[in-house]
Amino acid sequence: MTDPRDVGAAAPTVRDLLAGAPLGLIEPPGAAQDLDRPISWVHTTELRDPARYLRGGELVCTVGLLLQTPQDCRTFADALARSRAAGVCFGTGDGHDDVPAELLSRCRAHGLPVLVAPQSVPFETVSRFVADYRLGTEIAVARATNTLVPEMISALRRRESVRRLLDRAGEMMDCYFILDEHETRPPTADDTAEATVPIPELGTLVWIGRGARPDPALLELIGRFVQAAQVEHDIEAALTRERVGQLLSLVERRMLLPDALHQLVGWPPAPSATVRCSAWPGGAGALLSLAFPGALVGDAPDVCLVLTETGPVDPAAETLSLPSGHSAEVPITELGPAITQARIALSLAHQHGGSIGPDQLSTLDSLIEQLPGAQLTPFVAQLIEPLERLDRDRGTQHVRTLRAFLAANGSLSETARELFLHTNTVRHRLGRIHEITGRDPLSFDDQTAFAIGLRAHDRSTGGVSRDQG
Repeated sequence: MTDPRDVGAAAPTVRDLLAGAPLGLIEPPGAAQDLDRPISWVHTTELRDPARYLRGGELVCTVGLLLQTPQDCRTFADALARSRAAGVCFGTGDGHDDVPAELLSRCRAHGLPVLVAPQSVPFETVSRFVADYRLGTEIAVARATNTLVPEMISALRRRESVRRLLDRAGEMMDCYFILDEHETRPPTADDTAEATVPIPELGTLVWIGRGARPDPALLELIGRFVQAAQVEHDIEAALTRERVGQLLSLVERRMLLPDALHQLVGWPPAPSATVRCSAWPGGAGALLSLAFPGALVGDAPDVCLVLTETGPVDPAAETLSLPSGHSAEVPITELGPAITQARIALSLAHQHGGSIGPDQLSTLDSLIEQLPGAQLTPFVAQLIEPLERLDRDRGTQHVRTLRAFLAANGSLSETARELFLHTNTVRHRLGRIHEITGRDPLSFDDQTAFAIGLRAHDRSTGGVSRDQG
């Protein structure tokens, strides 16, 4: 059975709470406590027996309003131990001036650490500390992943060895990785100097470094690339993916009938099947072949295409930490447009991150993404740049007001509320925008034109600009 206290690298420990100087928590005198227990979350309660509300690993906060007798304290401590809570944070100054002796004794008998929160320390600050700690770790993992993945893909495209790939990962993470090829072993709880992840048929990836262990998801991601690097050296498989990529490019350009794929590469198994196409960053073919063993994977110079038979998008699409674009399910005869659709979705995924599906393609953003820049230039030059120049020269806020107005779906009152202005002030600014550009923000057609202009402007500058004022 999985220990619910095993909450991963993103969890603070009881010791971290004591080390958080601004918190002001105190360890009661007495025997040493297990302060290295990880905290999954913070739960505040005044029940004698809160077991049914606990899932394990919680720091339970209470002021002990109902813990008035020794039996109350025993019931409370036994319930927390039964639920495998991480510990107790006892608030003094409301129900009790000190932690009840029986509660402290019973918790220590169960090995439950107890912290004291003086009346000046609200439980909300403890909850916020734990939440911020976990969120900060998740952000750090996301940043590490975003830095690591492009370099790993580049290494795959260069067909570097597994050793060189691990060296690159180690350089970026300031640590060292080894691949134990003699055995595949799961990580052990007693490992204090290294973290491991098993790699099927290759051995065990071992992290050796200083400081905190990397997040398990990051290790698993590196393990996937190790597998892919091994597969990449299968010359025959690599050539097959390149050939498939060439064929799919011909299908997209309508130089090859999609039905020919069945005769040339034996896919799909049934010529009348409906298929789904997904597009991924170029060079990821070996990684995707492992992730989607039943799919047809093609390596094109600028993109990797994956064809699967109909069904829900594979969950692996969310675990690879790669941007991806997915088409709708289509008959094999419509494969060409589906490839184009997947490419467009991938372009959006590069901008916004994550996975973009067909339901996200019927939007203004996706339409703008499909248009060449030359067609969008007039919208920017005539509608947005004059406002930007005026804002920059005079310190006005026409572009900011326009953005807020469009985001509020043309509501004057909502725009005024968002910008902390009077409605008449918003109306006056929109009138000035009409004078400057010759287009009326209160007109639906002109609102659409302004929306296109702003999105095209953001596309050309790589993101939302910082408006003046």
